[in-house]
Amino acid sequence: MIILSLGSNLPSKWGNRMQTLDFAMAQLRKYRITIIKKSSFYCSAPMTLTYKNSLNTQLADDDQLPDQYYINVTLMVQTSKGAAPLLYCLKQIERAAGRVAGKRWASRPLDIDIIDYKGVICGHGVEYNQRIHAGFLPLTLPHPGLTKRAFVLEPLEQIAPFWHHPQNGKTAHQLINALK
Repeated sequence: MIILSLGSNLPSKWGNRMQTLDFAMAQLRKYRITIIKKSSFYCSAPMTLTYKNSLNTQLADDDQLPDQYYINVTLMVQTSKGAAPLLYCLKQIERAAGRVAGKRWASRPLDIDIIDYKGVICGHGVEYNQRIHAGFLPLTLPHPGLTKRAFVLEPLEQIAPFWHHPQNGKTAHQLINALK
């Protein structure tokens, strides 16, 4: 099972936050990444807030959200690409949306993370994969922030209720309860 998390809190050249996410999902097909399941869209405040005010459940309309809030969606996908080539493709889509490297957790038109790649465990700041321009693109699996992010766990539970964290064996539901 391959799980991706997409988020946007700034408009892009593709439109508002919701249009950016829709276009990004369409771009996945160009890279031969097939969406198997898609969660509802969720809205969340920027990363600096706690669980209780970090998730505003399902979203009805982009225009209803305060500026700088994220719209998030979680996908189960299928591809023949390995984890490193998949990450490279996702970074290409982010750049096409106008994302530039910068401050961690800064506002961005598009963020795409690999949350889980077939249960593989790697990285944790030690291993690196493909060389990109002047540096390396780190790959840590499962995503190191996964257990602390309601905006990933809630939609993950929606599309994969029987998924288990590759390292601790907990379900998304159990991880959500641990955040409360």
